[in-house]
Amino acid sequence: MPSEQELLERIRQLEEQNNELQDKLDAIYSILAPDYEAQEFDGEEEEEGSGLINIKPS
Repeated sequence: MPSEQELLERIRQLEEQNNELQDKLDAIYSILAPDYEAQEFDGEEEEEGSGLINIKPS
């Protein structure tokens, strides 16, 4: 069984990895969000709870 110190070190590593992944997600969102926010829904409201985003190639 790992010691307390080993577990704390593992937590630190996972938090660091999580921060790096969050930064990558933020970068992806900053690229996609302007296109999504500018997209028009042809006068129809977006279906609530669909959770789907229509991404069209440029």
